[in-house]
Order: sequence, then C-alpha cells, then structure tokens
Amino acid sequence: MCGIFGYKGKDSDAHKILVHGLERLEYRGYDSAGLLVGNDQWNFKLIRAVGKVSHLANKVAKEISEDQKFSIWIAHTRRATHGGITEENTHPHHDQNRHFYLVHNGIIENYYKLKQDLIAKWYVFYGETDSEVIANLLEDNRTGNFMETVEKVLGMIRWAYALLIVSTYTPNEIIAVKIGSPLLFAYNEKHEYFFSSDKQALAGYADKLIYLDDGDIVHLKGNDYQIKSNGVPTEKKIEDMDIQALESSKWDYKHFMLKEIFEQPNIIRRIFKWRVDFNKNFLNAEAFHGMQDEQFKKIIFVGCGTSYNAWCLWTYWMENLAGIDASCEIASEYEYKNIKVNKDTLYVFISQSGETADSIEVLKLIKQQGGATFGIVNVVGSTISRLTDYGLFTRGGVEIWVASTKAFTAQITSILLLALYLGKKRGLSKAKYDKVMIELSKVPVMMEDILADTVGIRKIAEKISEYKNFFFLGRHYQLPIARESSLKLKEITYLHSESYPSWELKHWPLALIDKNIPCVLFAPNDLMFEKNISSIQEIKARDGKVITISDKDIHNADTNIQIPSTIDEIYPFLTAVVGQLLAYHVADILEKDIDKPRNLAKSVTVK
Repeated sequence: MCGIFGYKGKDSDAHKILVHGLERLEYRGYDSAGLLVGNDQWNFKLIRAVGKVSHLANKVAKEISEDQKFSIWIAHTRRATHGGITEENTHPHHDQNRHFYLVHNGIIENYYKLKQDLIAKWYVFYGETDSEVIANLLEDNRTGNFMETVEKVLGMIRWAYALLIVSTYTPNEIIAVKIGSPLLFAYNEKHEYFFSSDKQALAGYADKLIYLDDGDIVHLKGNDYQIKSNGVPTEKKIEDMDIQALESSKWDYKHFMLKEIFEQPNIIRRIFKWRVDFNKNFLNAEAFHGMQDEQFKKIIFVGCGTSYNAWCLWTYWMENLAGIDASCEIASEYEYKNIKVNKDTLYVFISQSGETADSIEVLKLIKQQGGATFGIVNVVGSTISRLTDYGLFTRGGVEIWVASTKAFTAQITSILLLALYLGKKRGLSKAKYDKVMIELSKVPVMMEDILADTVGIRKIAEKISEYKNFFFLGRHYQLPIARESSLKLKEITYLHSESYPSWELKHWPLALIDKNIPCVLFAPNDLMFEKNISSIQEIKARDGKVITISDKDIHNADTNIQIPSTIDEIYPFLTAVVGQLLAYHVADILEKDIDKPRNLAKSVTVK
C-alpha cells in the first residue's frame, strides 16, 4: 500500500538517492510523499508534499542545497488508508515533541484505543493517521535506550507494519522493524546501508541483500548493525544483489500500460525458453518441482484481484486437462472460513508481487496445519516464494504500473504449462496434449497479429466511451477473461462495469439491459459459441448493444472485434489482449491517468 526507503551513509547526493528510490516505489502509492534527513549534530529536516514523487523532488531541490551534508535519510510514498490526502497526513510522522520520526507501511488495528489513551495524557495530534500514534507512543514510553523503547512500543500495537524509526536522542541510528509488511535491508562496500519495501528500488546501489522476516528488528548504529528475531540476536543469510536497474522508459509508447501490453508476445517466448521444447513436445520437469507427486486429489487456488481471475481460468484447465478437482478462493474471504487442511489437497498461491497480505495470511494458516503449499509468483525472494514448500517463477519481467497486463499473461502461460504437465502424468491423451502444445506455440504470433492493427479497437472504444455502465460476458474458459476485462475497465476508466456468465443473463441482469448498457461478449468459436449466439438474441430483443470478440463473423452483433482462430484452451490468451486494449483505449480517450489510477496501488501489502 505504501513504499518506504531508508539510507545511511555519506554520499553528498544522498537526497537524489532517496528521491530516486521513491520514484521506483511510486507504484505502491502516489497520494503523497515525504522524507526526513538528519546528521550527527541533531540537525533534522522534514520535507513533505501532496501528490506524486515529482512534487516532492521539486521541494527537495529548493530546500536542500548542495553544500548541506546529511547522513541519515528515511522516505515514504503514500497510498492513503487513515486520513485524507493532506500534507499533515503525509509521512514521515513525528511525536508532538519532534523527538521520534518514522515512516510506516501497514495498518495498526488498535490505533484508535491507543490514540485515546494518549489524548487523555494531553498528547496533541496534528493529523489523522495511525502512524502518528506510533511516534507519540515512542515518546510516551521512552526508556533512555532506543532499542528498549522500540521493543516496548511494539508490544502495544497490533497487526501489520514495516517501520523505519530515527530519533533526535540517538541521531546516528536507524531502527527498522518488519511484521506483516515487506522490508529489505541492504548495503555496499562503501558502508552505505539501505532499507526498502522492494528490491527493485535497491538496484544499482547495494551489493548485498538481507531478506527480513516477520519479527525481525535491525538496529543500525554507526557502521555496524545488529539484527534481532523475536527479541533474540540472530544471523541472517546475506545474498548477492542479482537485479538490474528498472527499465523506466516508455520508449515510443504513450503509456507504460500500452508498452507492457505490447511486450506480452515476447514474455511468452521467454517463458517457453525456460519451460518447453516444442520440437519434442517436452515440458521441463525441473520447472515444476513439487508437482511431481500424484498423491494430490484436489487443488485449491488462493489469490486476489487479477491473480484470482488467473486462478479461475486454471480451474477449468486443471479439471479438463489434468482431471484434478480444482477450486479457487479469494484470499481475504478464505482466511475467515473454518479451514480444515486435507493431506490430499495442494494449496496453491499466486501473486505477481509475492507480497499480497491476504494471501500471505492464508498461507501461514495452511502451513500451521501442515498443508502442502505451492507458490506461483513473479518476484524472486518475495515472501510467498520463501514461505511456500514448492513453486515456480512466472518470469514475466518487472511490471510496475498498476493495471496488470503482462503479469496476468505470464501467470496464465505458466499455469497452462503446469496443467499440461500434470495432465500428461494423469492420463491426458497424446492427441489432446499434442494439439494444445501446437496451438500454444503459435500464441506469440497470434498475439502480434492482434497488436499489429488496433485501429478497429480504438474506433470501437471511441463509440463506447460515452457510456457509463457495461456488462462483460463469457462462458467456460472465457468467463475469467470477462471478469479480468471488466476489472481492467473499472481500474483505469472509473466506469461502472460488471461481469457475468452470459447464460446467467436471464436470472436478473436482463432487467438492466437497454440501449444505454453495452455488453462486451467474449464469443470465440468454442464449445459455447452457439449458446452465446442465443444470449446475443436475448440482449438484442431488449434493444441492447453487443460488442463481440470472436474469430467468427457474428452478423447480429453491433460490432465484432476479430481474433485469430485456435482451440478452446488457447482462446483466452487472445481475448485477454483484446480486453486489455479495449480498456486502455477507452481510458485514453477519456484522458485518465492510466499508469496511476486513482485510489489504487500495485501491491496490496496491508489487510
């Protein structure tokens, strides 16, 4: 939900490092941003700005001169959860006496009670955030020892946080804490130390990396540090930084989202290079380590948002190709069911970031009961990748901008290959296996055919951009694509959209159908084609407008977006791209901030 970045060192351009780090973390929140700088002489300077990191950068350039030297920096980019989007609610936060400063990613669930207790002691609050409560708790419980004070306060607050804390009492020190929210610690040979919510922000700065676990506290003092785990000093594994600097250019594309849509054919080719040899129709077994045991009779998929839609598609593939009973669960709801782990069930977690808070909580519950877990993530070293028993990386490349496109395609490519792998082991016919593999190998080229001419999609987007409400409809393999396309439209256009199985229209959505609600129907020439034609007739009988996405020429639709012909299992790759393009062009015509839609963040790391 937020991004935090910290630095301790003697670089004269440290303020530029901080701003650059925040720019790399801006996908985590862009309501406001701020930083605090300090040195050994108790000189602290707080700079905050509402809006994007660029607004903060402008203020920093004006307020920090080149001859000013600071050794400690903490910074934050915010997606608002507690309190409005104001400078007072922007991090870093401090106590009423300005002795403790901190940046915080997370949510303190019992903040209201703690705040009332502090108000009763005559503490005054300048803002509305839960983070400011922590700062005042530190001042109220000060023991004279920085670490003891922090540990005392941590025992009072509940749920999720990653914190960077500095104090005027000990100006050469930083304490970092991780519980539930992601935080990394890194350094280089120049004795520069860094903290970050994301490894990408550290690229080019740090040589060594330490993944912090829940309960870890890092005390950075001078040129030395100590790490405690649940109160006990510990040694953590130190890893080499193996990541290059983030690609930050749109090249000739108007938006990053459009660039990432067009990257998808090559993303699929990259996955093929790692996982499949089409000349031999061979899947790399090592890539699916952990899925080789045939004892699992059922698979439960757990995810959120776009990843949940990918899961829903996989349930069809797993049941139809691998013959395995499969179901999918929304993580935030599944956590509160009476989960009873079965030894013959595999629990699979999918997440682009690998840091989705709700999914991580379910994962921990499953592991506590001894369940078998498998992770499918895009980020190496992420929490889900480290907590699951087995897993694979989707190798989709870095996707920073909020609306997921290529990460979704990387996910469904990986999970279809996994379904084929398991299907081959569990009796899928050679003819069917070969046919799917052959058609799958053509996907990058078929996608490029769609991307080569998007003028028609743009024209349709111009026509429908005047409407305020939409239905996205599909059946079988196309239902998850309808859901994902509806989500995309809502995310970046702010228009109201709902998705349904097309055959469910008669149960109640038909009550809303009229000339003012366009229906986007995913209707390739698959198992459900004729039934989808019947749905079109029902919509047209009520003066509804129908846009179809199909490889067939559907004469009774108002407009058809043509796609290449393939087989049922492969159509989702093609229809998903059309759904992405349609949402993108509507948003562009409406002049929305496509790469940074309002109120959203790329990685949801708080509950």
